[in-house]
Amino acid sequence: MNTHFDTLKQHKADNNPADFNKVLNQFLPGLERYIRHRLKTAEAKGLLPVNFYAPADVLAEVYLRIYEDFDRINDARALKIRMFQLAEDIIRSYIEKENRIKKKIPVSQILAEELKMLEEKITANADGEPVLIEELDDISYHQDEYKPKVFLFDKEAQDAFARALGLKPENFLDKTYRSIFGSVYGQLPETIRQILDLVAIGGLTPEETAGVVGISAGEVNNVLEGIKIKLNAQR
Repeated sequence: MNTHFDTLKQHKADNNPADFNKVLNQFLPGLERYIRHRLKTAEAKGLLPVNFYAPADVLAEVYLRIYEDFDRINDARALKIRMFQLAEDIIRSYIEKENRIKKKIPVSQILAEELKMLEEKITANADGEPVLIEELDDISYHQDEYKPKVFLFDKEAQDAFARALGLKPENFLDKTYRSIFGSVYGQLPETIRQILDLVAIGGLTPEETAGVVGISAGEVNNVLEGIKIKLNAQR
């Protein structure tokens, strides 16, 4: 990772954005999957129009901003955190544009309220609308926004969630468990779902996730443990 960072410094000094971006792609190959997952989730929740915003556009904007600001980034860890922060900022700007959300609330205040919500009962039956997260391609997913969503994931995502939450991957072989997980995931408050996605899909550590979201690593661990407890309570 440090080798990549040193190479990036050299390409920036040489004013070579093309090779700079190639190294960025090697530095953090999981970023594009994370962006794609976050966009699809926002589409399924009715926050963004389906297939209107492209992951490649978000990634290109992240790379552009990183290139412009690179001289103010001190090391590889800070670069990793900043790239995920920028991806989140860009996606949130899309959502704000679509929904005209103006008010900004401190993350700590939002998280405190969401943790209270997480303690409340989540109905984990399969009466909601099933949504395959990797195959959202129909505007009909915007219909009936008040109906609960039961998210379905590919095996790679299932394994990632299992690692992040300390679950057994074989749990997802059971159809009922997949439905429970998908229902709980679909009803997670936004900041809590973002934290889970950063650790699972983005592959970040709790410390790195804390840096992206602007909270402590302890709060990240509390969120993950709270999700695990909620899942176990629904089984």
